[in-house]
Amino acid sequence: MLLAGTAITSVAVTPFFSYDPINVPRFLTLLVIGLASLGLLIVSYGRLIKSDHRLLLLVSTLFIIWLGIVLFASKINLAEGLFGVTGRQTGFLTYLALIALMAITAALSSNRDLVTASKLLIISGWASGLYGLIQIEDADPFDWINPYSPVFGLFGNPNFHASFMGICAVVALVIFFDAAQTKRFRWMSLIFVPVAVLNIYESKSQQGFLVLMAGIFVFLYLYIRNNPRFSKLSVPYLILTVISFVAVVLDILQKSPWKSLLYKESVTFRGDFWRAGWKMTTDNPIFGVGPDGYRDQYRFSRDLVTAMRPGSDVQTDSAHNVFLDLSASGGLVLLALYILIIALVLKSAYKIVKREKVFNPGFTAVIAAWVAYTAQSVISINQIGLAVWGWVLSGLIIGYEINTRESTKNSFALKSGSNLVVPILAGSVVALSLGMPLMVADATFRSTIKSGEVIKIESSVRQWPKSVIRMTTVAQILREGNLSDRSIVIAREAVAFNPMNYEAWRELSLQPNASESERNEALETMKKLDPFNPNLK
Repeated sequence: MLLAGTAITSVAVTPFFSYDPINVPRFLTLLVIGLASLGLLIVSYGRLIKSDHRLLLLVSTLFIIWLGIVLFASKINLAEGLFGVTGRQTGFLTYLALIALMAITAALSSNRDLVTASKLLIISGWASGLYGLIQIEDADPFDWINPYSPVFGLFGNPNFHASFMGICAVVALVIFFDAAQTKRFRWMSLIFVPVAVLNIYESKSQQGFLVLMAGIFVFLYLYIRNNPRFSKLSVPYLILTVISFVAVVLDILQKSPWKSLLYKESVTFRGDFWRAGWKMTTDNPIFGVGPDGYRDQYRFSRDLVTAMRPGSDVQTDSAHNVFLDLSASGGLVLLALYILIIALVLKSAYKIVKREKVFNPGFTAVIAAWVAYTAQSVISINQIGLAVWGWVLSGLIIGYEINTRESTKNSFALKSGSNLVVPILAGSVVALSLGMPLMVADATFRSTIKSGEVIKIESSVRQWPKSVIRMTTVAQILREGNLSDRSIVIAREAVAFNPMNYEAWRELSLQPNASESERNEALETMKKLDPFNPNLK
């Protein structure tokens, strides 16, 4: 059930009625399976803490406790820190769900779950890949507002789609070599690979090829290592892999002795985002800037070089690196806890590789997919559809190592019966109570904008949970529609709701009915929030 929920989360879209048809539905589905998992964890905590799962459980508990402390100790707007900012939704609740899902997955992980997860990844890949083929043929039935490549599958962004295609293609390659699967599914897996490659190519995102390559390296190493005919080549292959990795990194960074083949202008912008994320971390090493707080702190933390670049007035809401996003959000403590989870995955994978002497397609597919996801997480955004698999795969690897040890005391199974119904239902009800208002507010905002009815539009931005993005958008629409008296009310509410948001203050400064003192306050605040902005005088 939880693995099926993970697959649904990764491809859920609601283009018919949502203003944000990608992140909001995925947030809701993740919250349901995540808090259902939390319910199971709570009733099983006493048993798990006495097993070999206790280290992961303790780290997971500390992660959530610290992020909860950060939510209140930082300067983040409480509502946006809880739900995440509009367009991301990676706030406290998202990480609570991801952590709970990882922990319960680890507790229940078995070889059967590894294979099931692999199959679900392939099926999810087909869903997004087939939609990508429709987009390649310029036959998309939905009128997306999309500034990127027209090929973005079910992810709303070509980079995320390409990365997901790369992850799923690696899994499909491995499963093709699994003799335990039916011929039909093996061939379905193999056929998916060229479909995925075509999607990556047409998305114009080299990120997908890099992710695919990272996963294939892992797959081939484990296949060579556990095949008697090729095992002697495992060490030379590993050396070649390391050399290739270094060469790719140097090429991307334009540090290679040859002319760069992989460098793109986006690499420079990522460097800008990374420096800003690290400055947030060093300026706020204990509590960070709050969950999803990168957006409001970016202008303040970027350096002069970044501010002087052409097009630098465009706002960003992520460091484009999950490690830096977490360190910026929760300081060095949160970063250390995340690195510890990564270390647990790597240690578990190493033990499994040393222990198993034959090729295990289920484990190989999962570890290759995890490496591919982790490679993506170093250069891109923590998008829910990708992140949910990253955390679930982590749990599967850690749990599989523990649950397959020779000592039977390490095994764990949920007690069956009605005792599980209550925590699952309780978690799901809480999730729906928290998540549905966001879905409703998002859908209402879209419908009222399309209707053009001013009173309804104004009312929609006051629905809980509020969003400063929706508020400033409405203020701008009303201002440009010559409804200044109404516009300035929303603009004032926006800066009161989130005084750390640069765009809210800029909108207030543009209001024709704003007083001179309001404009002066807005300008001075904008200078504080964006000290290197060359356009502010």
